[in-house]
Amino acid sequence: MKILKYKKTGKDKYKITLDNNKEIELYEDVIVKNNLLFNKEIPDDKLDALLKQNEEEKNYFLALKYISIKMRSIKEIKNYLSKKNVSNKVIENIVKRLISEGYLNDVPFTKAFINDQINLTLNGPIKIKNELLKHDINKDIIDEEISKIDNSLIKEKLNKLLKKQLKIKKGSYNSVKNKLINHFINLGYYKEDILNEMSLLDIKTDDTKLKKDYERLYNKYKSKYNGDKLNYFIMQKLYLKGYTKDDINKVMKEDVY
Repeated sequence: MKILKYKKTGKDKYKITLDNNKEIELYEDVIVKNNLLFNKEIPDDKLDALLKQNEEEKNYFLALKYISIKMRSIKEIKNYLSKKNVSNKVIENIVKRLISEGYLNDVPFTKAFINDQINLTLNGPIKIKNELLKHDINKDIIDEEISKIDNSLIKEKLNKLLKKQLKIKKGSYNSVKNKLINHFINLGYYKEDILNEMSLLDIKTDDTKLKKDYERLYNKYKSKYNGDKLNYFIMQKLYLKGYTKDDINKVMKEDVY
């Protein structure tokens, strides 16, 4: 089949008119690699192979566009192309090409991912590491880049988040403390760092809630117990709720019943 005409249809793409009145669209790289500009002829038995090559080029540009939006891991590219029903063999070819051309590299991806997680999310180092492992990135790469995180940034971030949570979490001293520890462990912070930053904050019992809890217990059990026995029973119940002895003694001294 002879090529009669080329017509540019978009960036890197041309519509080719053949002498059998058939039109095909090929990418510039496919045209160049197959020397079609000079030969201006496509053997009949080469057309299918040429179209397959062109389909791979199309998927290559799809992957390139996906990367242009933001940096991607190798696994993300594989998953993206797989969802486009691209065969595993073609995916591997495209990935190898993107790596060789410098568009895919899990090391700079890991660096950028960590930076975004620290600056744009609430996540701590442990959760960041676990998120990276989901990308099937080599554990040595992850450990190396995680170790480079400036711990002062983590402490500063943790301190700010703790202060915000202190405005939300209400209750006894111990219950607030435990809620904070569990909250930030779930966000991926090290327990030692959480405790260190908490020691710098003034965590107080919510006196209003303590009084309500005391009054509720008093009213519930005053008909069953009295005197020291009632006080001891209420003290034990409040202690189990996480109130300290000092807090309990304070509210019991203020008891007007």
